[in-house]
Parts: sequence; structure tokens; C-alpha cells
Amino acid sequence: MLLVAIAGSWLFLYFDSVYQRRRAEAFFADLRALDFSTAGFPEVRDIIVRNGGRATERPWPTCTPEGCVFELWIVTGLPRIERSGAAGFLGDEALFLYDALPYIGVRSWVVTAIFEVRNGKLQRSQTAAWEIRAERQDSREYKDMVPYGYEVETWRDSADSFPPCHNEGYYVFIDHGLKKIPKNELHTCVMQSAEMPTKRVFDVNLHCFNSLFRSCRFDELAPSAWADYSAKNAGAGTGGPHE
Repeated sequence: MLLVAIAGSWLFLYFDSVYQRRRAEAFFADLRALDFSTAGFPEVRDIIVRNGGRATERPWPTCTPEGCVFELWIVTGLPRIERSGAAGFLGDEALFLYDALPYIGVRSWVVTAIFEVRNGKLQRSQTAAWEIRAERQDSREYKDMVPYGYEVETWRDSADSFPPCHNEGYYVFIDHGLKKIPKNELHTCVMQSAEMPTKRVFDVNLHCFNSLFRSCRFDELAPSAWADYSAKNAGAGTGGPHE
């Protein structure tokens, strides 16, 4: 009976991950079809709502074409429990599950997006696809929750008070986060203009999130962005998790 329960739980978690991956793939297909240089309130609202997102109440009390932030979360089982506020019932078992489930082919991952509209136009966006892992950093005795994956940042105004993209129209780099907030991601920043490769940066392959044997490499998850990064850095391996 115990084996049946374990097998049933594994099947539920794995096929839920496959279902969420297909939702995320449909979202990225919509992003590749979106003209970021001309996108306005209706286009952003339709994409986010169609894929299960919503308008937030921050920083404006109401959502209008003059000012609105939309957000979308596509999450697998364990992160979904945490977002629901029920993780307290798991206690320390949550960290154990993040650590143990990948060994049986069940990976915990999220796809998240934040789109900000100002004056009727898409001002900026952040879209990320992360696998969440429990890993020990440096010489610490305890493990941290560390996101591994790919993030795309887009901006409309190159004259922003905090210049995005290192003052470049298209910039790709690896971000290891901060000492107390570690992460390991391939990060792409692109200006929202017709000349920039916005379709290319959303070339994302999420199948490795359902891999039974190993985690995603950067060259698998974001092949086009990784090729651009590698070309600028005289070849950079495959972007495996420990490179």
C-alpha cells in the first residue's frame, strides 16, 4: 500500500510538472509573437490574462492604461504549496523535499513574469524560468533555496535614471546574485525597439525541466541567448549548473 501511495504521488507531481510546462510553453510562444516595440495596454493585458495572470494592486490602486502592473506565475507542486501559504505545515520537510525530489526525476520550478504599462505603452518587463534547488553555499552548514535558470528583462526608455542593459541595446550575462541571496542564472537585457532581437531572447526550451536524470544547462534552456553570450566570451562551455 505504501508503494502504491509513493508511486501515485510521483505520478501526480511529474504529470503536474508536464502540464505546467505546456502552459509555460504557450506563454513563451505568445511572447515571441508580441511586438515589444509597439505593445500597449490591450496586448499586454490579453497575453497575461490569457495565460492565467492578473493585474496587481501595486503601485497603483486601480489598473488603467495610464498605469498598471500585470503579473503571472506558473508553478509546480512544491512552490505552489509555498505560494499558497501552506508551507508552514511542512516545516523543515519543505527543504528536504526540494533536496530529494530531483533524485527521483521531479524538479521544482517556476515561470514568472511582471509587465508594467505606463501611458498606454509597455514600459518594462521581467520574465524568468527558474528551477529551485536546495544547495549549500560556500562553507555554510545549512542549505539555501537557490534559483537556477534564465531571465529576460526588457525596457522601453534608454534614458532611465538607472540605465538598463549597461547602456547597451542587448546585453547577456551570468548573474550569481548576492552573498545572502544567491542564484545562478543567464540574464538577458534588451531594449524594446524594432532593431533589437526580442523574439530571439524568448527562444526558450523548457523540456529539460522534466528531465529525469539531470538539471537544465543554459545552452538547453535558452539556446539563442547562450549562443550570443558564448560568442562574446570566446566559448563558455555549456552553462551546466556547476560551471
